[in-house]
Amino acid sequence: MANYINEKRREIDFDPYTLPIIALPEVIATSFKPIGDNPIMIRIADKDKTFAPLKAPDKYQGVLEVHFNDINEEDDYWGLSKKESDEMVLFNKKHADMIHGFVDQFSEISQIVVHCYAGVSRSSAVAMQLAEYTNNLDTYTKLREIKRYIPNTRVLAIMRGEEF
Repeated sequence: MANYINEKRREIDFDPYTLPIIALPEVIATSFKPIGDNPIMIRIADKDKTFAPLKAPDKYQGVLEVHFNDINEEDDYWGLSKKESDEMVLFNKKHADMIHGFVDQFSEISQIVVHCYAGVSRSSAVAMQLAEYTNNLDTYTKLREIKRYIPNTRVLAIMRGEEF
């Protein structure tokens, strides 16, 4: 098995690519081979950004594309013009409902593949909350061990139905 490292700089005892729910960067997700016969994919990009084409979209029983920026209200928009900061799209309840509704429409899902551009913040927040939403607490615990994941707190809170 590959050598994976967790936040305490110890090897983790699982291959993250085989988890029922996984967050990936776009560069890996476009050619990723999902597990099972009926995976789904959730693609996340900044507002007005296009997605890189999937090499084999037919491997997924469904693909959802969602656009929102990796920001929170209190983020310092240092370096951005007023126009740029005004055009940012915050994650909101409508996005959360869209994602939950997408997952709910499938009776069987072998793997949920979530990706954003870097595979660090937005996708990990969505993946972690979907592990909670589907009551897969073992997967949630394992996702929390993956060091590269730094879940967007706004996305996680709103998907949980919490105020942010």
